[in-house]
Amino acid sequence: MGLLSLFLSFFFFAYYEKLDTYARLFLTQKPGTMIQEPHIFFDQRYSSVLSPVAYVGNLFLPEDPQFPALWVRGWLNGSPIPMKKYPREEAEKIFARHYASHYAQYVWLSESIHVHGGYNYIIQAEFNVLPAQEQGKIDEFHYIINGNSSEPLYMTFTLDLSSINRFIPGIGKPNSPYFIQWLCGNFFKLFPDGYKTSSGRVYWQWQNIHSIDQKIKTEWYAWYR
Repeated sequence: MGLLSLFLSFFFFAYYEKLDTYARLFLTQKPGTMIQEPHIFFDQRYSSVLSPVAYVGNLFLPEDPQFPALWVRGWLNGSPIPMKKYPREEAEKIFARHYASHYAQYVWLSESIHVHGGYNYIIQAEFNVLPAQEQGKIDEFHYIINGNSSEPLYMTFTLDLSSINRFIPGIGKPNSPYFIQWLCGNFFKLFPDGYKTSSGRVYWQWQNIHSIDQKIKTEWYAWYR
Protein backbone atom coordinates (compact mmCIF):
# COMPACT_ATOMS: atom_id res chain seq x y z
CA MET A 1 0.00 0.00 0.00
CA GLY A 2 1.47 3.36 -1.04
CA LEU A 3 1.79 6.43 1.13
CA LEU A 4 -1.18 8.10 -0.59
CA SER A 5 -3.38 5.08 0.07
CA LEU A 6 -2.30 5.02 3.70
CA PHE A 7 -3.07 8.72 4.07
CA LEU A 8 -6.50 8.41 2.47
CA SER A 9 -7.32 5.36 4.59
CA PHE A 10 -6.43 7.21 7.80
CA PHE A 11 -8.21 10.38 6.66
CA PHE A 12 -11.53 8.72 5.96
CA PHE A 13 -11.47 6.36 8.92
CA ALA A 14 -10.95 9.37 11.20
CA TYR A 15 -14.57 10.40 10.56
CA TYR A 16 -17.07 9.47 13.27
CA GLU A 17 -20.26 10.51 15.06
CA LYS A 18 -20.63 10.34 18.85
CA LEU A 19 -23.91 10.56 20.76
CA ASP A 20 -24.11 10.54 24.57
CA THR A 21 -27.60 10.46 26.08
CA TYR A 22 -28.27 10.98 29.79
CA ALA A 23 -31.68 10.40 31.41
CA ARG A 24 -32.41 11.06 35.08
CA LEU A 25 -35.48 9.74 36.87
CA PHE A 26 -36.75 12.10 39.57
CA LEU A 27 -39.86 12.86 41.61
CA THR A 28 -41.71 16.17 41.50
CA GLN A 29 -44.76 17.32 43.45
CA LYS A 30 -47.99 17.66 41.50
CA PRO A 31 -49.14 21.32 41.76
CA GLY A 32 -51.70 21.90 44.50
CA THR A 33 -51.38 18.40 45.94
CA MET A 34 -49.05 16.25 48.02
CA ILE A 35 -48.85 13.68 45.23
CA GLN A 36 -45.36 12.78 43.98
CA GLU A 37 -45.06 12.28 40.22
CA PRO A 38 -42.09 10.69 38.41
CA HIS A 39 -40.52 12.57 35.51
CA ILE A 40 -37.50 12.01 33.27
CA PHE A 41 -34.95 14.76 32.58
CA PHE A 42 -33.18 14.12 29.29
CA ASP A 43 -29.85 15.50 28.01
CA GLN A 44 -28.38 14.40 24.66
CA ARG A 45 -24.97 15.58 23.40
CA TYR A 46 -23.69 14.98 19.88
CA SER A 47 -20.25 15.59 18.42
CA SER A 48 -18.72 14.57 15.11
CA VAL A 49 -15.74 14.71 12.80
CA LEU A 50 -17.07 14.59 9.24
CA SER A 51 -16.05 15.33 5.68
CA PRO A 52 -15.58 19.10 5.13
CA VAL A 53 -18.36 19.24 2.53
CA ALA A 54 -21.56 21.23 3.03
CA TYR A 55 -24.27 19.40 4.96
CA VAL A 56 -27.95 20.29 5.34
CA GLY A 57 -30.01 18.53 7.99
CA ASN A 58 -31.97 18.89 11.21
CA LEU A 59 -31.58 18.13 14.87
CA PHE A 60 -34.14 15.44 15.63
CA LEU A 61 -35.60 13.54 18.55
CA PRO A 62 -38.00 10.62 17.94
CA GLU A 63 -40.80 10.42 20.49
CA ASP A 64 -42.34 7.26 21.89
CA PRO A 65 -46.14 7.59 21.50
CA GLN A 66 -46.72 6.45 25.10
CA PHE A 67 -44.34 9.02 26.59
CA PRO A 68 -44.78 12.47 25.01
CA ALA A 69 -42.24 15.14 25.89
CA LEU A 70 -43.42 18.05 28.04
CA TRP A 71 -40.85 20.30 26.37
CA VAL A 72 -37.79 20.01 24.10
CA ARG A 73 -34.95 22.51 23.59
CA GLY A 74 -31.94 22.42 21.26
CA TRP A 75 -28.55 24.11 20.83
CA LEU A 76 -26.33 23.93 17.74
CA ASN A 77 -22.64 24.74 18.30
CA GLY A 78 -23.65 26.57 21.49
CA SER A 79 -26.49 28.66 20.01
CA PRO A 80 -30.19 28.00 20.77
CA ILE A 81 -32.23 26.48 17.96
CA PRO A 82 -36.03 26.00 18.12
CA MET A 83 -37.49 22.49 18.10
CA LYS A 84 -41.00 21.66 16.85
CA LYS A 85 -43.07 18.48 17.02
CA TYR A 86 -44.23 16.82 13.77
CA PRO A 87 -45.98 13.58 12.84
CA ARG A 88 -43.33 11.19 11.56
CA GLU A 89 -44.66 11.21 7.98
CA GLU A 90 -44.53 15.01 7.86
CA ALA A 91 -41.04 15.07 9.39
CA GLU A 92 -39.73 12.77 6.67
CA LYS A 93 -41.06 15.16 3.99
CA ILE A 94 -39.27 18.15 5.54
CA PHE A 95 -35.90 16.56 4.95
CA ALA A 96 -35.28 13.46 2.84
CA ARG A 97 -34.13 11.17 5.60
CA HIS A 98 -35.53 8.19 7.45
CA TYR A 99 -35.81 9.96 10.80
CA ALA A 100 -36.93 7.29 12.85
CA SER A 101 -37.94 4.21 14.08
CA HIS A 102 -41.09 2.30 13.53
CA TYR A 103 -41.57 2.86 17.28
CA ALA A 104 -42.08 6.62 16.85
CA GLN A 105 -45.27 8.41 15.83
CA TYR A 106 -43.87 11.90 16.28
CA VAL A 107 -40.49 13.53 15.77
CA TRP A 108 -39.16 16.77 17.24
CA LEU A 109 -37.25 18.68 14.54
CA SER A 110 -35.15 21.81 14.48
CA GLU A 111 -35.15 24.20 11.57
CA SER A 112 -32.73 23.21 8.81
CA ILE A 113 -29.06 23.47 9.72
CA HIS A 114 -26.22 24.19 7.29
CA VAL A 115 -22.79 23.03 8.44
CA HIS A 116 -19.40 22.10 7.00
CA GLY A 117 -17.58 19.16 8.51
CA GLY A 118 -18.17 18.24 12.13
CA TYR A 119 -20.53 20.01 14.50
CA ASN A 120 -21.94 19.74 18.03
CA TYR A 121 -25.45 19.87 19.37
CA ILE A 122 -27.37 19.46 22.62
CA ILE A 123 -31.01 18.43 22.99
CA GLN A 124 -32.71 18.61 26.38
CA ALA A 125 -36.24 17.51 27.25
CA GLU A 126 -38.55 16.46 30.06
CA PHE A 127 -40.89 13.47 29.87
CA ASN A 128 -43.86 12.36 31.92
CA VAL A 129 -43.81 8.85 33.32
CA LEU A 130 -46.99 6.75 33.10
CA PRO A 131 -48.21 3.72 35.04
CA ALA A 132 -47.44 0.41 33.37
CA GLN A 133 -50.62 -1.01 34.87
CA GLU A 134 -54.01 0.57 35.41
CA GLN A 135 -54.05 -1.04 38.82
CA GLY A 136 -50.98 -1.88 40.82
CA LYS A 137 -47.76 -0.05 41.54
CA ILE A 138 -45.58 -0.48 38.48
CA ASP A 139 -44.42 2.57 36.50
CA GLU A 140 -42.37 2.51 33.32
CA PHE A 141 -40.50 4.64 30.81
CA HIS A 142 -39.42 3.86 27.24
CA TYR A 143 -36.89 5.72 25.12
CA ILE A 144 -36.02 5.21 21.45
CA ILE A 145 -32.36 4.95 20.42
CA ASN A 146 -32.31 5.62 16.69
CA GLY A 147 -29.67 6.56 14.14
CA ASN A 148 -28.26 5.88 10.69
CA SER A 149 -24.91 7.03 9.33
CA SER A 150 -22.33 6.13 6.73
CA GLU A 151 -19.72 7.01 9.36
CA PRO A 152 -19.07 4.95 12.52
CA LEU A 153 -21.51 5.71 15.33
CA TYR A 154 -20.47 5.58 18.99
CA MET A 155 -23.47 5.81 21.30
CA THR A 156 -23.98 5.69 25.06
CA PHE A 157 -27.27 5.81 26.96
CA THR A 158 -27.02 6.49 30.71
CA LEU A 159 -30.03 6.07 32.98
CA ASP A 160 -29.42 7.78 36.34
CA LEU A 161 -31.47 6.18 39.12
CA SER A 162 -29.42 7.63 41.98
CA SER A 163 -31.75 10.60 42.59
CA ILE A 164 -34.86 8.47 43.04
CA ASN A 165 -33.00 5.75 44.98
CA ARG A 166 -32.36 8.22 47.79
CA PHE A 167 -36.11 8.61 48.36
CA ILE A 168 -36.97 4.91 48.63
CA PRO A 169 -37.81 4.40 52.35
CA GLY A 170 -35.23 2.18 54.03
CA ILE A 171 -33.82 0.97 50.73
CA GLY A 172 -32.08 -2.39 51.06
CA LYS A 173 -32.85 -2.72 54.80
CA PRO A 174 -34.76 -5.71 56.24
CA ASN A 175 -37.16 -3.40 58.10
CA SER A 176 -38.13 -1.57 54.89
CA PRO A 177 -41.72 -2.17 53.69
CA TYR A 178 -40.21 -2.74 50.24
CA PHE A 179 -37.48 -5.18 51.26
CA ILE A 180 -39.05 -8.15 49.42
CA GLN A 181 -39.18 -6.24 46.13
CA TRP A 182 -35.58 -5.14 46.65
CA LEU A 183 -34.34 -8.59 47.68
CA CYS A 184 -35.98 -10.28 44.68
CA GLY A 185 -34.55 -7.74 42.27
CA ASN A 186 -38.02 -6.55 41.28
CA PHE A 187 -37.62 -2.90 42.21
CA PHE A 188 -36.17 -2.04 38.81
CA LYS A 189 -36.41 -4.03 35.58
CA LEU A 190 -34.20 -2.97 32.67
CA PHE A 191 -34.27 -3.90 28.98
CA PRO A 192 -32.38 -4.79 26.86
CA ASP A 193 -29.69 -6.86 28.53
CA GLY A 194 -26.02 -6.00 28.12
CA TYR A 195 -26.02 -2.94 30.39
CA LYS A 196 -23.50 -2.08 33.10
CA THR A 197 -24.16 -0.42 36.46
CA SER A 198 -22.14 1.93 38.64
CA SER A 199 -23.11 4.24 41.55
CA GLY A 200 -26.82 4.12 40.82
CA ARG A 201 -26.39 4.61 37.08
CA VAL A 202 -27.11 2.16 34.28
CA TYR A 203 -25.16 2.27 31.00
CA TRP A 204 -25.80 0.86 27.53
CA GLN A 205 -23.11 1.29 24.84
CA TRP A 206 -22.94 0.70 21.09
CA GLN A 207 -19.56 1.03 19.39
CA ASN A 208 -18.65 1.40 15.71
CA ILE A 209 -22.13 0.78 14.32
CA HIS A 210 -23.91 2.35 11.34
CA SER A 211 -27.58 1.83 12.16
CA ILE A 212 -29.67 1.29 15.28
CA ASP A 213 -33.37 1.20 16.15
CA GLN A 214 -33.63 0.14 19.77
CA LYS A 215 -35.96 0.74 22.70
CA ILE A 216 -34.66 1.21 26.22
CA LYS A 217 -37.30 0.07 28.72
CA THR A 218 -37.35 0.63 32.46
CA GLU A 219 -39.93 -0.55 34.97
CA TRP A 220 -39.92 0.03 38.72
CA TYR A 221 -42.03 -0.43 41.82
CA ALA A 222 -43.91 2.86 42.35
CA TRP A 223 -43.87 3.06 46.14
CA TYR A 224 -44.88 6.77 45.98
CA ARG A 225 -48.37 5.98 44.57
